[in-house]
Amino acid sequence: MVTPKNCTLSRMLRWIALLAVCACAAKSAPCPVAPAVAPSGAPLLWRVSKDGGATVWLYGTIHDAGLAAVQPSVLVALATSKRFASELGDAEPDKDAMRELSRIERGPGIDQQLSADDWWDLRNALRGKIREDDLRRARPWYALILLNRTSAPKTESMDVGLARTARQHRQSISGLETAEDQIRALDRVVTIADLTQAIRTRKTLSCAYTGLLTAYAEGDLAALEPMLVIPRTAESMLWARNRRWLPAIESFAADGGGFIAVGLGHLIGDQGLPALLAKAGYTVERAPVP
Repeated sequence: MVTPKNCTLSRMLRWIALLAVCACAAKSAPCPVAPAVAPSGAPLLWRVSKDGGATVWLYGTIHDAGLAAVQPSVLVALATSKRFASELGDAEPDKDAMRELSRIERGPGIDQQLSADDWWDLRNALRGKIREDDLRRARPWYALILLNRTSAPKTESMDVGLARTARQHRQSISGLETAEDQIRALDRVVTIADLTQAIRTRKTLSCAYTGLLTAYAEGDLAALEPMLVIPRTAESMLWARNRRWLPAIESFAADGGGFIAVGLGHLIGDQGLPALLAKAGYTVERAPVP
């Protein structure tokens, strides 16, 4: 069993959120025409500083959108920064640990936990992607990743592209947490019910993603929030992690600044990173339309 590359927790939470959109979309109008991904609104970028000190740039990513959806002004902020950080940085996850975390070692497999119809649909959708015996023992989060990858845009992750760009600028690169930490958290959140819904609405995921790309290109936080912030998981998957990351972000501000890219859900609302930093006495300003 091989874990998919670029599997981040924020990416998975976004896809789970889109399942709710898909449940409604499946009963409504046909899929709209995909929009151009060229960004047009205010970038989802915040400038953070304190007492005239160094600048920390906070950028909210949509992982599957790729660098094409990043505005030039964001890339300028990255190029002029001292260092780069993202949720995982550019560290490679431990393959043995990831293999263990992706597999049900004991008890009923997902073929026994799903209804017969849903199991056959999942098996047929993933034919050629994973061996059937491995799929039977896959944890729900892992099966959901494999299923969503059949609908996700075939492009380099925005986070990976930004890290690659930072390397080209010879910047130091760090991560705010480990892949193993992310997957353990994800395993506690993704349920058989989530997988069931994904199986039944998978053909509408690309339609829901079209709306997400449009709102992201326009910088429309009001439209993006319900797509990215999931009430039942927000505290453990977004807000608690924000609080754990805060000391690392403050250390950036105290030591020359830098550019930090995380899933956009972490930057939204009164418990998002911009709000937490403002409460801690920092000056936080969203970048304007270029």
